[in-house]
Amino acid sequence: MQSYLVSQLAVVVASGADAESFLQGQLTADVQKLPPEQWSYAGHCDAKGKLLAVMRLWRSGGDFYLLMPRASIEHSLGQLKKFSVFSKVELAEQSGEFEVELSPVSSPLFALETADDAHFSLGLGDAQLRIRPAGIDTDGDDTTTDEPEIDDEAWLRYEIEHGVACLTDATVQQFVPQMVGLDRLAGINYKKGCYIGQETIARMHYLGQNKRAARYLVGSADKIPAAGADLERSLGESWRRAGAVLNAVRYDSGEVAVLAVLPADLENDATLRIKGDEASRLTPRPKFDNQEISNE
Repeated sequence: MQSYLVSQLAVVVASGADAESFLQGQLTADVQKLPPEQWSYAGHCDAKGKLLAVMRLWRSGGDFYLLMPRASIEHSLGQLKKFSVFSKVELAEQSGEFEVELSPVSSPLFALETADDAHFSLGLGDAQLRIRPAGIDTDGDDTTTDEPEIDDEAWLRYEIEHGVACLTDATVQQFVPQMVGLDRLAGINYKKGCYIGQETIARMHYLGQNKRAARYLVGSADKIPAAGADLERSLGESWRRAGAVLNAVRYDSGEVAVLAVLPADLENDATLRIKGDEASRLTPRPKFDNQEISNE
């Protein structure tokens, strides 16, 4: 089956004597207990527990690799660098040095295969993300890459269908990690100790204060809704605000697919629409299969 280059993702490398302890105090995942043969989802939050980025994280040797949407780089990397001045850690975006390839092959979820210090394969369950030096094929030979590049909508469609949020200017610092489903993706460890935003995130978990969840919707709309757009829910003969769009794309069939933050108890037969597009209609798909992966 065809493999595709994924230009929508950026690679950030954290290195130095304090790289592990620094990231432990910044990210929602337990960096110190991350096995060398596994990768993990992780969130990067501000002091109020609001997300700056959702990323995939792994270690190789003494370095840590953060794979995140390019749309999140400005917010997340800028914040990380601001705090890094107090630690012996170097943070560098190295996207130009790597190519990311999506291969539709079955692989164990969260498995990490390392061919050497520069070739990585991240198991996604139904696919695999391969990270390799730019201009080098998966066999280690110099090559001019001939894989087609996956377009923005196709990549967003993959992430939407798997419940992985891509934060943009409109949605950054708007949601705590549980609201976008990072707990379902095992990207939050509630027992790891202190990190930026931990107080809010832990309180919502232990006190049951979070009433929002990421849901996958499909339906009809005149236009693809923008990130951050309001969604309304039908209640009898009226409509009431229900949540907000995280990401949206249009399928070849003409249907619109949306990943949105909505009430966690939203019924599967609920009817929603995009505010300002009165003819639009969206309905929830069943909750994601891996809801919820424990990461206690």
